[in-house]
Amino acid sequence: MESKKNGGDDATQSYEDFEPFCNWIHDEKYETLVLHLPAFKKEQLKVKIINLRTLKIFGERPLDATKRSRFHKEIAIPKDCNVKEIHAKFVGGLLHIVMPKKVSLTPQQEQTEGNEKSTILKNINGQDHQVDKLPTLPKIGSSVETIEDSRLRRLVPVTTNVAVVVAVVACLGAYIIYSYRSLYAEAG
Repeated sequence: MESKKNGGDDATQSYEDFEPFCNWIHDEKYETLVLHLPAFKKEQLKVKIINLRTLKIFGERPLDATKRSRFHKEIAIPKDCNVKEIHAKFVGGLLHIVMPKKVSLTPQQEQTEGNEKSTILKNINGQDHQVDKLPTLPKIGSSVETIEDSRLRRLVPVTTNVAVVVAVVACLGAYIIYSYRSLYAEAG
């Protein structure tokens, strides 16, 4: 935890910044981010969508008369999620941010949706968009994945690609050495 002095009017106020524990719940209809915030109240939390692709989550609560605890998190919204349907719910110290996935559309529906998106962009005009709608949560039985598991899952294809490149380079090197030795043996 990092302690910082507030640069505002009250010079005695200090902050402890922290990183909340997060889980992802993956479902065929939803991507849900669950933040563990046991000491917070609903009024101390804010969830916003910025530029239609970034989710901004922050909260602040008092610890004592001169100290406050706070966090700030920004997460890219998955491309397959419907931004207009994102909603949040705070229950039992857990903040659930539910991101419904887009349904596949017919070409006529896609054209209609495209027209709606341009209207939304004109209305929002780059400003923050507050998310207030409360969710119906997906089943708890869905697979839960921590951020570390998600990172590991993304690391596996990269590691595999590197291993393939190393193997190709090693085989190419062995072939070159074999060819060179064959030429040297014929000349000698």
